[in-house]
Amino acid sequence: MKPKQATYTLIIVLVLLFIFIYKRWQEPLRKEAFDRTPAQLYYTKHALCRMDCRQISRKDIGEIMRKGIINFNKSNRRERPCPTFALQGQTSDGEKIRVIFAQCNDETKVITCYNLEEDFECDCPSGGSGHAPSTLRQAQYKLSSGQIPLPN
Repeated sequence: MKPKQATYTLIIVLVLLFIFIYKRWQEPLRKEAFDRTPAQLYYTKHALCRMDCRQISRKDIGEIMRKGIINFNKSNRRERPCPTFALQGQTSDGEKIRVIFAQCNDETKVITCYNLEEDFECDCPSGGSGHAPSTLRQAQYKLSSGQIPLPN
């Protein structure tokens, strides 16, 4: 290959690389998977029981919803009818908690919550296994009569 041809090839490759990078910068940012400001927020009976047992307030839940990080290893975005998201973080009180949300198009449900630093012995109904439901489908029976809207 002649030096002149190598120079032209290098220039063409650099121009194509520049165009690719420029086009990528022009793309809109991906929308976050979890809506942090839902129109409706409900608490299941199970979530309210766990919150009471573990001393987690609605304020703490709201803080984690706004500022917590999404733990995709504990989330199930393919869950139907509503994907579940595990958000976790530290509250202003210093508690490290994880909250499991089920997010549908028009509402968000708090399924359960955990204190990540301290184990609590809770006597909450959970479908027979003694553990919190891992998917929304297992928790559906709780949602039919256990929805309590968040007061404004």
